[in-house]
Amino acid sequence: MKALRIHEIGGPEVLRYEEMPEPQVGPGKALIEVRAAGLNFADSRFIRGQYFVRPELPDVPGMEAAGTVIAVGPEVTGLSPGDRVIALGRAAFAERMVARADTTYPIPADLDFDRAAALGIQGLSAHHLLFLVGRLAPGESVWIQAAGGGVGTIAVQLAKRAGATVVASAGKEKHALLSELGADYVFDSRDDVLRQIKGSIGSVDVVLEMIGGTEQYKKSLAALRSRGRVVVYGAASGDTRGTFEPIGLMGKNLSFSGYHLTPLLAERELCAPPLAAMCDLAASGGLRIVVGGKYPMADGACAFSHLESRTSAGKLVLLP
Repeated sequence: MKALRIHEIGGPEVLRYEEMPEPQVGPGKALIEVRAAGLNFADSRFIRGQYFVRPELPDVPGMEAAGTVIAVGPEVTGLSPGDRVIALGRAAFAERMVARADTTYPIPADLDFDRAAALGIQGLSAHHLLFLVGRLAPGESVWIQAAGGGVGTIAVQLAKRAGATVVASAGKEKHALLSELGADYVFDSRDDVLRQIKGSIGSVDVVLEMIGGTEQYKKSLAALRSRGRVVVYGAASGDTRGTFEPIGLMGKNLSFSGYHLTPLLAERELCAPPLAAMCDLAASGGLRIVVGGKYPMADGACAFSHLESRTSAGKLVLLP
């Protein structure tokens, strides 16, 4: 089969679309024919050797795909050949991938593979950030940073559906899209967003923080009203060593939490129900999955470069 592989650490230039041995399905796993795979910033960090998991060279990046089950290994129940699924795991940028059965989820017949591949990681992350960690309630407000990306475009819609007031920040080229998705306030991320929030809504209950750095942490905390919550899930600025003073949380009873999806995948009860609900919403048109570009896997280097340019909206998808 063919796959997008790296033989050395580096940027998009190290990616090669080439023949490799077929993956073997083992106990508790399923072999998936990949129809579409989702590209994430974590994949960019992975090929550069900057992610939590280091490549084992030669290696295949990719953490999520949508496709059909070809075969299942021993000890697998609830999956059969021909099932349409979202698979979360490793080595997704290939014609076929092996995934754990417990991180493989069914998708409805009327949800196309392109949108399904753009929903798994971003959809679960958006849902968990807002409701599991952020505890967003109807009538509250949320500031969604980098709202034009894969997580952000879904989070805007989920928050709005939950009855929250949505503040979205992103580059100006994405403002029209965010307004269409339901954001109540859309601010330019290149401007002083904290000043814009204070001059309009005043403060918010939840901040989805993914910029990183000490100064940004201060702004995110300053945007909160009493008992507000900041949830950190990234550091797009590249500053991963930002600090804040925990004692400074006391005055308004604030909370500062971190979020990472991968450890939660072991808890299927936290993932399967919200993902199923979002798949049904997407299939019925109630949730718009923004696919900002589709690339053949053979052009994977171009897709990675587009992602790293930070000009893409929504999710980029790779097609075998």
